[in-house]
Amino acid sequence: MIANNLLAWSLQIAMLVSVAAVAAQVLRLRVPAARLFYWQTALLACLALPLVRPWKRAVIATVDSVSAITIVERVHAPHHAFPVQQAVLALLAAGFLARALWLGVGFWRLRCYRRQSAWMANSEGAELRLCEAVSSPVTFGVLRPVVLLPARFPELDPAIQEAILRHELTHVRRRDWLFTVGEEIVRTVFWFHPAIWWVLAEIALAREQEVDRQVVAAIKSRETYVDALLSFASGQPQPDLAPAPPFLRNRHLKQRVFSLLQEVRMSKTRLVSSFAAAVGILAASGWLASSTFPLSAAPQVVADTAGGNVIHVLAPPGTPLPAWNTVLVEAKVDASGNVLDAQVLSGPDELRKTALQTVLLSHRPSSAAARTEQISVVLDPESGPLKAIQVDGVSDQTRANLLARLPVHEGDMVGPQQVADVVSVARGFGLGVVFIKLSAQGERTLMIGPQPTHIRIGGNVMAAKVLTKPAPTYPPLAKQAGIEGVVKLQASIGKYGTIENLSVISGHPLLVPSALEAVRQWVYGPTMLNGELVGVDTEIDVNYTLAK
Repeated sequence: MIANNLLAWSLQIAMLVSVAAVAAQVLRLRVPAARLFYWQTALLACLALPLVRPWKRAVIATVDSVSAITIVERVHAPHHAFPVQQAVLALLAAGFLARALWLGVGFWRLRCYRRQSAWMANSEGAELRLCEAVSSPVTFGVLRPVVLLPARFPELDPAIQEAILRHELTHVRRRDWLFTVGEEIVRTVFWFHPAIWWVLAEIALAREQEVDRQVVAAIKSRETYVDALLSFASGQPQPDLAPAPPFLRNRHLKQRVFSLLQEVRMSKTRLVSSFAAAVGILAASGWLASSTFPLSAAPQVVADTAGGNVIHVLAPPGTPLPAWNTVLVEAKVDASGNVLDAQVLSGPDELRKTALQTVLLSHRPSSAAARTEQISVVLDPESGPLKAIQVDGVSDQTRANLLARLPVHEGDMVGPQQVADVVSVARGFGLGVVFIKLSAQGERTLMIGPQPTHIRIGGNVMAAKVLTKPAPTYPPLAKQAGIEGVVKLQASIGKYGTIENLSVISGHPLLVPSALEAVRQWVYGPTMLNGELVGVDTEIDVNYTLAK
């Protein structure tokens, strides 16, 4: 899960940075201060992406009954091959440690250079020191800031010296070194992500361009400042001092000079409106990226409640009762006690239909919250006196007409033959569900209700009725990324066995299209209820596994 979430986060960052780059060009954010703030905001947005939307959390019940097809993509690898995800995580950890070590070496070098340097002067709370080990001015430190100047600094023209010192002391006043250290930490964590490196480069360039503009405004000589930049353009390459950027990186020379000569200006109104639009685009792209590549939380395990509920039912006429005449049914019950869904867990095949109907038409005790119950339905063959008649799913007038035509009444003795007579009358009113329910005290209630057009059946039962089952194709991108998992689908099957409606309950976005495309082509055998075809609602699991 860690590797999958890291991949999803990386894709989110890539998507957000791509949109941010396009937005910056379209809105023409060319003022360095605006560009610096914009890219810093983009970086923070990348880091905050996991907080944009709630993580997906699968709910796993301790009792599960769904049909499943496992798609196994063979990968030719030795049996002892190191798991791909573990190998990726090990590589990322190694890169992080290497980059952290390099950052630590940079801090150590700065400390050594400070000790080896010679004091020159103090200015604006910073020490100015000459150091033969550096070829370009370098500024670092917060409480005791230091500006390391190359040994040849005193030989430069005084005007150029002033421009360079103003540049470095401006960094000191702005406390830019704190931001630089924070950015280097981000670079260390995301050492593998080119989009993060690109954003950090844009931030570093915009920061230097903004300081350049402030210095030029102070010394009032653009030519002198350009000469200062050029005086270090041909110097010896300086070793990377990771947490302390040099006065000039040669790759930035062209952009910095161009920015100084261009003198880009934006009105306050245009600047505010452009920046507001850019931030809005960033927010929208962050939301879209987190939706397209969602992160997954650990699944929530919910234990189903199983009670010792027992319902006694008079067996329908002609039903052969085996020695074992108990059917275990799992029912989903709302807080009011209404049965919302039910599926047979175990029991003789010839008794399952009656048991399922019994539970679906029953009413359970009320409770504080919805729950899942396991109910034992016991089918008995004895006749006995009828205590009550219950008719559901019809109008009051239809109920009155039906009761007037029934061959049995409260207090009559009822058995299999009487039930058969009631079935004939009930079907004349379009009602197809008739059975006798026995209470624990032996009291009999005649239950009459409409024939459902759709019934809920567990996936394990429906899996045995699949006639045509095209296998899903493992998505190439998911295979390359090493993505595995389960796509859970909610299916509505028509009375002729074809898929009428299909929706996604859960699953990785890269796996869902393949599962939907395949399952839409599945065809099931017909389902009969009381001799009539009915539709079925069920759940289907499609498992994607990369075999080693």
